[in-house]
Amino acid sequence: MKKSLILIALLAVPFFASAQKAFDVFEDEKDVTSFVATKNMFKLLSKMDFDSNDPEVKEYLELVNSLDNIKIFTTDNLSVASKMNDAVSKYVAGNSKLSELMRVKDDGKNIKFYSKEGKTDNYVSELLMHLTGNLEGKERTVIMSITGNIDLKKVSKLTKDLNVPGSDALKNLDDKKQ
Repeated sequence: MKKSLILIALLAVPFFASAQKAFDVFEDEKDVTSFVATKNMFKLLSKMDFDSNDPEVKEYLELVNSLDNIKIFTTDNLSVASKMNDAVSKYVAGNSKLSELMRVKDDGKNIKFYSKEGKTDNYVSELLMHLTGNLEGKERTVIMSITGNIDLKKVSKLTKDLNVPGSDALKNLDDKKQ
């Protein structure tokens, strides 16, 4: 129940725009579904009165307190998908601190993960996922960008609970890091 309240609060906050401008243009695209949550939203979540004795709630709050933003853009429009793919390619090519973590090709999907180094091996300052392929019977493209002080051990649970396409592959990345 408490976890559900956190997720509802996460989803109920209005869309904000900040940081990583490379993909912000897709927020206004007609055929793109977007989710953008900023540091302000995470600060608001940390002030909510949740049962602090529940270890799962504590883990969620720790995670969200360390994030700057989460941006997720999804489309099934082939023309927009092409623009999104180009934007990811350009962003990765122009960002020397971003390195590829993993590639997964499975069940009609291609998923690539990139990251910027963080404070330690289990932390990154940016996590970028680019997914193309068949999701729920449609060809889709998904870009997910998470910035902050990201604990890879915890972020896979959040993306799975938010039902982010490709979150299973992120769980595999988490398992490999442990």
